[in-house]
Amino acid sequence: MRPQQAFAGMKGGRGPRRPARPIDVATVQSTIDEAQALRGSSAKPGELVDLELLLRGHIAELLAEAKAAADLMWRGSMEWSVLMGRLSGIRFQADRGLGEGVLSAHVQIAQLALDCQWLLDEYGGAGHEHTPAPEDSALPHSGV
Repeated sequence: MRPQQAFAGMKGGRGPRRPARPIDVATVQSTIDEAQALRGSSAKPGELVDLELLLRGHIAELLAEAKAAADLMWRGSMEWSVLMGRLSGIRFQADRGLGEGVLSAHVQIAQLALDCQWLLDEYGGAGHEHTPAPEDSALPHSGV
């Protein structure tokens, strides 16, 4: 279950809050695509540092949105615990830096891009509206 699908576990029955400032999805996705294009390339160290800074900035912005969504969930629920663990791991990874050497930098950029993509997919949309997944809509409705 996606965190924003856990409406039953949200405080006071409120829906997800609107972002204070819209996420520039195109810019974030462009940065992620650039990072993914680095695989197998020989990027210069300056390029890696610049990309890391961009990804970390996007992650910080998206983490704020994810944390706001978590704050609406019932604290202590399984969904909240899983989400907070994931966000903690992303925050830890973003704070690690590029490490020593080019290989370490490439691995870190790849991980930051994966984390950024997950955050963008989950929390980058306007208002985090829930769109039922195909498997959600295929389930029979019990009418209860």
